Amino acid sequence: MNESILRKTVSNAETVEQINAVIANIITVSRIPSSLLLLALSPSSSLFAVLYLLCGVTDMLDGFLARKLHTDSKTGELLDSVADAFFTVAYAVKILPLLCVPTWIWIWTALIAAEKILGILQRGKKKRRFYIAHSLANKLTGVLIFLLPLTVRLIDVKYGAVVVCAVATLAATEELFELKGK
Repeated sequence: MNESILRKTVSNAETVEQINAVIANIITVSRIPSSLLLLALSPSSSLFAVLYLLCGVTDMLDGFLARKLHTDSKTGELLDSVADAFFTVAYAVKILPLLCVPTWIWIWTALIAAEKILGILQRGKKKRRFYIAHSLANKLTGVLIFLLPLTVRLIDVKYGAVVVCAVATLAATEELFELKGK
């Protein structure tokens, strides 16, 4: 093989590798401005719906791509947690007020949040860094939370919220037991 062709092939491979190394993080970070835009839009607008779906897709796609391309990292995990926090705030401000959820669901949600915060603090103390665990139960919780407002015309929100809260309770409890076992 000609040396210049070989050099060009190696150079192209390095470029592809560099692109692969950042693609999942770019997808993750795109969720931050998208979430901020959600805060500025009316939840009844088409652009809100598109951005909401984009945020959900990027949340599911980034980790999948990072694992598929073998580029998952602590930085990517941290970026994902930050992007999730932005999306969670947008969701809490724009979506939750539209859902007519009974008080007992809010109390259950507060208890789950307290359990999650306890888990984050315990991981921070034990592992010397704060992060949200990316367990299968946590991922399922995220998907269910994302889908909840999309299902309210089909299922009474309190029934959907019970499913979300049950899975979220399982996820939070699993994290606490995981920490105690290690």
